[in-house]
Amino acid sequence: MEQVKLLSMTVLLTVLIWAGADSLVNEVVSIRVSFEVEPVADPDMLVELDPPAKTRWVEVQVSGPRKIIEDVKKRGAISARLRIDDRPAGTHELVLDRDLIRRALREQGPTFDRLTVLSAEPPAIRIVVDHMVTKELDITFGRLSLPYDEEPTSKILFATLRVRASRFAELTGKERQKQLDISGEVERLLRNKPRGEPVTVTVALDSRVFGPNAILTPNRVEVDAVVKADRSEARIPTVPIKLVVSFSNLPKRFHAVGRDGTSLTLVTQTIEVEGPAEAIVRLARGETRAYGFIQLKQADLEELEVYKAWIPEFYLPSGISLLHAPKPIEFKLVRPGTADAE
Repeated sequence: MEQVKLLSMTVLLTVLIWAGADSLVNEVVSIRVSFEVEPVADPDMLVELDPPAKTRWVEVQVSGPRKIIEDVKKRGAISARLRIDDRPAGTHELVLDRDLIRRALREQGPTFDRLTVLSAEPPAIRIVVDHMVTKELDITFGRLSLPYDEEPTSKILFATLRVRASRFAELTGKERQKQLDISGEVERLLRNKPRGEPVTVTVALDSRVFGPNAILTPNRVEVDAVVKADRSEARIPTVPIKLVVSFSNLPKRFHAVGRDGTSLTLVTQTIEVEGPAEAIVRLARGETRAYGFIQLKQADLEELEVYKAWIPEFYLPSGISLLHAPKPIEFKLVRPGTADAE
């Protein structure tokens, strides 16, 4: 019985010794790691791989206890972040030293704490560092080509631009002078709007011209303008002219008599007008109407048998105006039953 106990203890101790020895034996293995780069703390710093790529694959040789190595092998390819401290803008060679890689691997969990980094292939990678800067841009309308009664204006006079410092250094012209010229987009939107009347268009501020990561605040503005209408001129013949009196004078009867003694039952005049081309065409076709009137006042109706030169006023469709002052019309007012009125 004692021999059985002794044999069992021997087997148990042997297993424990082999297990302990197995945990102490280190193995070396090469693992494939995809590294991303990002800044440590500065929110305005940008870091990218050179040449551009989302990740960079690196063969990392590590050593560690056999069991840990087996666990790492089962994971396959590993993704990790290389955190880059503050650096000036430009291209840099980032040496993949052991401490840098070990810090990146430790973020994958406690398993990697017991690994020793031996080497990396390639031993270094290239990174490009840039910084975001903030600029204030004046909103301008510098390349207007449409004719205006009221040129474009915006209540918002400037925009804030967040842009890469390297990209801003490459800008030329108005952008370099901190001006945001939106005239091209404004006129594209105005071309299909009504002419000759106030309109408001909403203009999106395009940050793409300032490169990737650029942000404009606000990202849109409202612009007010009045585009000059296409105008033309025309002669409109035989426009009727009426004699009108106030309501209180309607019962009073009178006639208008010209110098030649004829009763002016229908007075017409040819007028010259100008206005929006479309409105002029409608008036010339008779689709809209124009007429004149002479307003007779109380004093006029009391002063009869006197020839006067009366200047008519004209009612015209919206947007149309006279090119020249109306011609005067000479006549006198007489009561019905007089010789002149007969």
